[in-house]
Amino acid sequence: MAIVDLTTGNITGCEKGSRVWWHEKGHIAFSKLDLGAKINYWQYHFMMTAVLFGSMSLLINSMGLKVFTFLNALGMVCSYIYEEAWCWLYSFEHYK
Repeated sequence: MAIVDLTTGNITGCEKGSRVWWHEKGHIAFSKLDLGAKINYWQYHFMMTAVLFGSMSLLINSMGLKVFTFLNALGMVCSYIYEEAWCWLYSFEHYK
């Protein structure tokens, strides 16, 4: 399994120059973009909000809380999918 350390740029768990390696390089490039920083912020924000309100909905039986939790979880998943799709496109553009 490939892993990238965004602070150092080290990629482990894959062969240098492979499609997966370029995908991980895409994560480095994505994190340097203004859009990437915003997507990562919203992904984290949606996750923390979903956890908070999901926990509250265990104590308070409210459809509104459940819907709000679901929407935040959906926002988190959409942010994740956007980043992964961006990184795979980066990989397809740079892989030789």
